[in-house]
Amino acid sequence: MATSARSSRRGSATFEFLSGSVEETQALGERLGSLLRPGDVIALDGELGAGKTTLIQGIARGLGFDSDRVKSPTFVLMREYPGSVPLVHIDGYRLDGAPAAAWLDLDLIFSPEKITLIEWAERFEGLVPEDALSTRLEHVSTNRRRLLLTAAGRRSTELVNAMKAASPEKTDATTGD
Repeated sequence: MATSARSSRRGSATFEFLSGSVEETQALGERLGSLLRPGDVIALDGELGAGKTTLIQGIARGLGFDSDRVKSPTFVLMREYPGSVPLVHIDGYRLDGAPAAAWLDLDLIFSPEKITLIEWAERFEGLVPEDALSTRLEHVSTNRRRLLLTAAGRRSTELVNAMKAASPEKTDATTGD
């Protein structure tokens, strides 16, 4: 996991979810998406195939977008989906760390009028807003994934708490100081 601005998230509100399928991951994303509002940033990290794009498809559906149109922008770096609240989807996989990411239009990416979702957010170290919701996805087994949402500020803590309230039976959620 990246350090600097994002390392301060330790000890914050957290929400853990174990998913046994693509459908469960997308359903979790859909619940999260229904809670998002302009200015929210979700920073996703995890190895290849961990489910970052799958989660983002669910988030898009929760925001009212056609999730079938949401594809990983690995080769184009960024896609913006217009709507009442535009959705910015970034894939930093091909970036060579924060210096390369800093060349992007960060004011556009982190606009208070848009919702921003960043795959491979560790490549944006020190550039992601403090109050972004950090989301780590990990392989548990072939079909199971562990998703850990970690909040750092007021808004991301609201999101974590709302996710806990919506899914108590599927989680092993904890809250730090």
